[in-house]
Amino acid sequence: MNPRQRRGILLMIVAAIGGVAVFLTVVSYVGTLNSELGSYRTALRLTQDVQPYEELTPDMVEKYDVPARFFDSETFIGDFRELSEETGRLPVSSSALRKGELLQHSMVIAAPDLQEGEREIAIMVDAETGVAGKVGRQSRVDVYATFNPGEGQPQACAYRVLTDIEILDIGDVGSTIDETTGDTNDVVPVTFRLSPDQALNLTYAEAFSSSLRLAAVSPQGSGAPGNQEFCAKDQLDEIEAQSGGSGESQEGSQTQQAEGE
Repeated sequence: MNPRQRRGILLMIVAAIGGVAVFLTVVSYVGTLNSELGSYRTALRLTQDVQPYEELTPDMVEKYDVPARFFDSETFIGDFRELSEETGRLPVSSSALRKGELLQHSMVIAAPDLQEGEREIAIMVDAETGVAGKVGRQSRVDVYATFNPGEGQPQACAYRVLTDIEILDIGDVGSTIDETTGDTNDVVPVTFRLSPDQALNLTYAEAFSSSLRLAAVSPQGSGAPGNQEFCAKDQLDEIEAQSGGSGESQEGSQTQQAEGE
């Protein structure tokens, strides 16, 4: 065997030893990862985009293995049957979901339990003046709208558009840009359970009012809601008329008293 052959054999031996060393290193690394990650759990991954309040069906998800140490049963959903058991009704998405997301309990709510003739309608309400974190699902509220003077509206008025209605859901805070001032406003989508006429009134108020507010109703009931509207000029004229009338009455009584004396 000449020197060149000996060098070739030596290089082959060195390469074999290196390959065995790399293999052992990889095996050791994988074993370390497995020991750190532990076993795997099955989660559900979305196979398509889902729109807000769209019904979730088994064909929209697929099983996906995740390390057990990262799987929280209170956060992630491992079995589609959990959805029906948890909601008690058809499961729907609570917000817009994207393909590839792991399904979580917070992403799913029960479909509205609407009765015959009822409507589900959502509007955008100012996050501070409209909601302010004081109302939530199943809260009952009044809806107030203010209208500035304009075409068909000779004076500023405030109206109670709806009385003692139920909130089905409140979404996440978003932002809108005021077309007049260019300022950014925080808004919240609020979903209601309404009759067709109520839904029509609310739609009109949202479209044409200058502001829309919610007022929480007491759990004991709405009681006597009072006047349905307040218009600045009419109410002020009435107050002034009442004040003037009482003043005249007082002056008359004083005059009669003086004459009697």
